[in-house]
Amino acid sequence: MSTATIPDIEPTPEFNTRCLAIVQEWQRGLLPYADAWTQLADLEQEAAASNHLVNQGRVEQLFGYIKSYRGELNAAIHHYERARALYNQAGNQRRVGTCDLNMGEAYRYKGNFKRARELYEKAYQAFKQVGDREGEALAIGNKGQMLLSMGLLDSARADLEEGYRIAVSLPADEFFERNGILCETHHALALLYLAQGNLQTAWEETQRALEIAQATREPLETGFAYRAIAEVLTAGYRPGNGFSTDPDMYYQLASEAFSAIHAEGEIARTMFAQAKSLARRGRRMTAARKLQLAMGIFTKLGMVDDAAKAAEAQLEVL
Repeated sequence: MSTATIPDIEPTPEFNTRCLAIVQEWQRGLLPYADAWTQLADLEQEAAASNHLVNQGRVEQLFGYIKSYRGELNAAIHHYERARALYNQAGNQRRVGTCDLNMGEAYRYKGNFKRARELYEKAYQAFKQVGDREGEALAIGNKGQMLLSMGLLDSARADLEEGYRIAVSLPADEFFERNGILCETHHALALLYLAQGNLQTAWEETQRALEIAQATREPLETGFAYRAIAEVLTAGYRPGNGFSTDPDMYYQLASEAFSAIHAEGEIARTMFAQAKSLARRGRRMTAARKLQLAMGIFTKLGMVDDAAKAAEAQLEVL
């Protein structure tokens, strides 16, 4: 009889809890990036010493997650590929799908929409096969966000609304997962309605995003909500209920939220959005300086599509 052991296909609960605690502290701005990285690296060594493939994969996946939100996209893809290989070796197809989804996000930020779409659809099918509703919502919702950035508004709306429909059906105890998806969807829908000139509905979507961000207290979601508010105010919407009508105040709040977790890509996107807002309000020199800074960050991070859009905007401002 063979003595070979069947590999565990999930991270051990205690190990996973320790990993997530580190990342969540970093997400909330309570743990510096360097400390979070060091603590995760220690856990990776622990996993390697015990030869637990999925625990190793879990740390690699979280390395990729942190690098992605810092805008270090090539490094993120490298870590996701390593995690995917470890999960695949252990036979965990759900987590393989998660890595495909994460890589899709990285390629979307790099402007490689063809590759991103392939990975989103691959991840969606993997999640559907294993019955992971949260994964389905993320995959189709992220594809919707990509289509929105491409200007394909009708297709984007269909995917975003489908992702939202799935997300609201998730169990209430999956608080952060469920609300994270819903907050990003409201943010994306606000931009979609704004592109269609429907300012009232766009504003309503920003308020739903802000309500969720205030409940979760996650810097990333807070930044998305405030940036969406600034965008709608820039378009000329004038809210009541004591809201400031100054877009720059909300761009600043968004930047501060993203800075708490060193999300360089989103800081640059906020800078870019504010630059376009300033140009619209006649402050062209300030706008040009911000566009130059944003373009430099996009170029450094390999965010090709965003860099091209910033360069195009700069030509219009100068």
